[in-house]
Amino acid sequence: MVNTNTDLRQWENARDAFGLLDGIVPYAIAPGNHDYGPGGSATTRDTGLNDYFSFDEIAAMPTFGGAKEPGKLDNVYHLFEAGGRKWILFTLEWAPQDDTLAWAGHVMDDHPDRDGILATHAYMNNNDRRYDYTDTEHPQTYNPHLYRTPGSKNDGQQIWDKLIRNHRFLFTLNGHVLGDGTGYLASQADDGHTVHQMLANYQMRQLGGEGYLRLLEFQPDGITVRVKTYSCLYNTFLLDPDQQFEIKLDPVR
Repeated sequence: MVNTNTDLRQWENARDAFGLLDGIVPYAIAPGNHDYGPGGSATTRDTGLNDYFSFDEIAAMPTFGGAKEPGKLDNVYHLFEAGGRKWILFTLEWAPQDDTLAWAGHVMDDHPDRDGILATHAYMNNNDRRYDYTDTEHPQTYNPHLYRTPGSKNDGQQIWDKLIRNHRFLFTLNGHVLGDGTGYLASQADDGHTVHQMLANYQMRQLGGEGYLRLLEFQPDGITVRVKTYSCLYNTFLLDPDQQFEIKLDPVR
């Protein structure tokens, strides 16, 4: 949301920008490491998110399902329908804590008729692998465990093991990682369904991203999802294979 958590002007700008969507498009916020701690250092879990975004206003959105902590937007879920499916979308804090993952698991258990989407800041790396601080053979740059964020922390592999693989999640979405800013991995959950895991991050491009957004278009057949990368600044699409592709979901239950 911001680059420097304690720069109040940045939070004001972020709130003004999202205000353009108010009453038009429901949205959910997954805070990142720069949204926490003095100067965006993530050395504490203090954030301006809950000061500049109204919990009551977001809770009034038609999609809002609930929050881990009343009055706080760090960990929430939304309910919506698309492509003939019922979805539940979680936006979880930077470096989700153990009790956060347990909470999300309980919420999934309470919604057995819904397919899950997890959005959290750091999960996949740009080498098409989940972050895993125990993996010494592959790069772990910017792994959450390298930050001094207090409390328990979970990287991508831990989130997979503790939450994703044993629930009905079909997608994970994250940013955070630099390089080419893209990654994709399809993995089988414990019950055999496929989980599509995606990294999309454009902050290393000119102007802080050139307005590029990752779009997921859920088709009426309930199975096909078209992935596109679009710039609202240039009105253009990126056409590279890792920026535009198609996913086939497991059949609707």
